[in-house]
Amino acid sequence: MDNSGHPIANLTRIIGDNRAFGLSNVPKISAFYVKLLFQEPFRLWEQKKQPVIKNHQLKKDPLFIIGHWRSGTSFLQYLLAQDPNFGYMNKFEVVFPDIFLRSEETLKAVVNQIPETLNFIQEVQNMSINLELDSPSEIEIALTTMISPASLHWGHIFPQENRHYFNKFLFFDTANEQELSKWKHDYQYLIKKTSLKKGGKQLLLKSPGNTCRIKQLLQMYPSARFLFIHRNPYDVFYSNKKLWYTLLDNLALQPYDDQYIEEEIIWTYKKMMRKYLDQRALIPEDQLIEIRFSNFVEHPLKVLEQVYNDLSLSTFEDAKPQIEQFLSHKTTGKTSNYNYENSIIKELNRTWKFAFEQWNYSIINDRIAT
Repeated sequence: MDNSGHPIANLTRIIGDNRAFGLSNVPKISAFYVKLLFQEPFRLWEQKKQPVIKNHQLKKDPLFIIGHWRSGTSFLQYLLAQDPNFGYMNKFEVVFPDIFLRSEETLKAVVNQIPETLNFIQEVQNMSINLELDSPSEIEIALTTMISPASLHWGHIFPQENRHYFNKFLFFDTANEQELSKWKHDYQYLIKKTSLKKGGKQLLLKSPGNTCRIKQLLQMYPSARFLFIHRNPYDVFYSNKKLWYTLLDNLALQPYDDQYIEEEIIWTYKKMMRKYLDQRALIPEDQLIEIRFSNFVEHPLKVLEQVYNDLSLSTFEDAKPQIEQFLSHKTTGKTSNYNYENSIIKELNRTWKFAFEQWNYSIINDRIAT
């Protein structure tokens, strides 16, 4: 399948379009190019598999895990991934989407030599993100690592253009027909390739970005299942602030400040949740379930059993032993305590009021918040 240009040429064009070439960005930009040069021989070898990927047909439409970033989507994916009936993109495949069919087993040992002392690795581990190469990961990231111009995450790499990229490739508000077609093409390519690698298993695909792409996903996968998880909006804000700092500190090629991050989180959440609510009715009743983060963390097995029943997935009792084993030696999803600031509470009460009401979360009186 044509990805519209060589990855190195695409990367050069994207960085140039955003005027991000500069001495201060050399270390970060170099990391992109080193990775692409390293994988190039393997990429050329894997190009021979393109006809097989193109002709591959999914046996079942995917199960999409959706919900805003830091709402529990990762922990939900980790548990469901214990069910051997599901296939998913792991961390290696997300970092190397161009070459994982032929090269994954060979290159894993090399990638594992990356020093664990890197700041980015320490920071994401502190956020309870599993970095084991075989663990589930997010298909959206693979769009960026394959240097697709249709990735929303260019908005994190070029924060001054965040709304430009989000409006095009997260919300599709300003995407023209060609840009929307490009996103569908690259997304379906990754899904077909992953399905081929996983032997045709039903795919478990976690991507917060898909929360507001219901219309497009149903056009491509009309029998898809959707599992939406929501969390207390105040906690979502503060957890996302930590996430944005981690991403931008390590990846951004343009300057930003604290006020910028807060404004973008508030804008993105409002628009994403509105989009989801506007499109939710498009999903047939037996293809969607909504769950509450606090209930899931407290009673994961009970909630997952309900998910399996409501979405008519494989028998929960068959997957339960593997899920119980995972829970026995892994830390469960964390609930954090944040120091709510009065100015933030006031703004969230104003702009996110609809979400508090929709999912029955208590609103703090901003006059007494500390």
